Amino acid sequence: MNQEARNGGAESSGMVGRVRYRASWQQSLPLGLILGAAVLMQLSNPLLWAHQRPGLPGLPFEWRVLAMVLPFFVTLELWVLSRYVGVTLAPEAVVVHNLRRRTIPWTNVAEVAVEPFTGGRRVVLYETDGRRTPLRMPSSGFLSRDRLFDDKVATIRSWWLANGGAAQVEDTAGELGAWGHTYGRLPERLGMRPAPSRSVPTVLLLGWLAADAVMAGFAEGPGDDHSTLIGRTLGALVAISLLLGAGFLSFGRGIILTADHLVIRGLRPRTVPWDEIQGIAVERHRGGRRLVILEASSRRTPLPVPRVGRVLWDSEFEAKIQTLRHWWRTHAEIGTTPTETALQPSDQPPLLPYRGPRLWQKGVLALACIVLGYEILVSVLVGALFLTAGQ
Repeated sequence: MNQEARNGGAESSGMVGRVRYRASWQQSLPLGLILGAAVLMQLSNPLLWAHQRPGLPGLPFEWRVLAMVLPFFVTLELWVLSRYVGVTLAPEAVVVHNLRRRTIPWTNVAEVAVEPFTGGRRVVLYETDGRRTPLRMPSSGFLSRDRLFDDKVATIRSWWLANGGAAQVEDTAGELGAWGHTYGRLPERLGMRPAPSRSVPTVLLLGWLAADAVMAGFAEGPGDDHSTLIGRTLGALVAISLLLGAGFLSFGRGIILTADHLVIRGLRPRTVPWDEIQGIAVERHRGGRRLVILEASSRRTPLPVPRVGRVLWDSEFEAKIQTLRHWWRTHAEIGTTPTETALQPSDQPPLLPYRGPRLWQKGVLALACIVLGYEILVSVLVGALFLTAGQ
């Protein structure tokens, strides 16, 4: 296997005229480290092992086996799948490697598209019978960015065109692999939500607080042998509120692009027609950046996505900005406007393009996710121990 193949590039499968794309080791490494750390921390959990401390019962044997074996097999399965899934390009067909292997003749492929997926991008094959086939690899996303993604998309598309595919269609987005665009046409509807690098830590933090709230509610009250009904009710209500908040911050906020208007989803949803928007600009906000639209009524409306902060980021921030502006100019039938630069404060230097997260940001976020995930797992095990001891 050559160096390019190890980095997720074109890999010869031993047959002339074949190209294999799978996850590179840089893409598999973060997942393996996170899952491996979770397994090691789980094995070091004192609740899983027998002890001689009186008054502190241990978990039943079945719970201990499940807590040790399940994370190991999940880790092994996810790592194997990350190395197996992908696509093989052959002169006569494209072979899709998922849980089920499929062979699609190039003549049955109507379009090779790039679409957003969980804060990243992936390739989707549209077949002539209307079937839509997403490819697991190549892809680029949260903690698994592929710097050669656009080159791989160009290779897949060139194989499709050279082996009986449809005629090449001009990309309406103006560039290869634009965020949220298929080749040759704009989608009828496009949604933007917080990137996983922003939503996952929030969900884990609120999930940990919800687990602690449930434990506090079911703990024994002062002077009582068992938890009270009021304590259980309050713990359950607090946990439900935190989980609902996590769902709203991850899935409830965002924007939706349609042919007629821009829908802003938040605490106060709004619908703004494209022809009432005079400019879309990027401004500094709490050490990061956010998008602001200027309406015809001189109202400035900050958008909930995309955003970047001091620690949390969105690797597709610039691509989403270009996509939003492209939709606005296309559906409002206007050209480039100086309003975008007019929105910037005159006493501040212009913002340079966002170049993605730094290494320390990735490290801090990965460590935070590991710690929060482990805390949630420990909270679940301790809660199960309390419930077992109370029976």
